[in-house]
Amino acid sequence: MHVRTLASLLTVVSLGSTLPAGCSGHRPAPAFQPPQQDVVLEVDNHNWSDVQLYIMHDGVTTRFLQVTAAKSASVTIPSRLIGSNGMVRFVAHRIGGLDDYYSPELSVRTAQTVALTLEGQLNMSSVGVW
Repeated sequence: MHVRTLASLLTVVSLGSTLPAGCSGHRPAPAFQPPQQDVVLEVDNHNWSDVQLYIMHDGVTTRFLQVTAAKSASVTIPSRLIGSNGMVRFVAHRIGGLDDYYSPELSVRTAQTVALTLEGQLNMSSVGVW
C-alpha cells in the first residue's frame, strides 16, 4: 500500500514539472502600468497658404501634417515622434513660399496639449504647452 502511495506521489510531482507556466504555482503579478495618454497638437493656421508641419526629434525630421489655409486642426502626436527625453520641435513651411517657422525645443509629457498658432508671417508664429 505504501508503494502505491509513493508511486502516485512521484507521478504527481513529475507531472508538476511539465505543466504550463500558468498552472505551476504562483507568479508575481505584472507591475501596474497606467494607460498611455497621448500628446495632442492643436494647430490654428492664420496664414493665407497651406502649411506643411514637420516634427524634429532625436536628430530626425519627420513630415507630419498639412494644415489648410485659414483652418484649424487637432491631431494626436504618436509617441514614436516624441524624442526619447520628451523633447520635440516643430517646423512649419509655407507651401509655395520660402519662409519657415522653427519652434523652440519643447519638453512634452503625456496628457499635455501643444497649441501652435501659425501667423501670416510664419516668423511671427507662436507655440505653447499646457
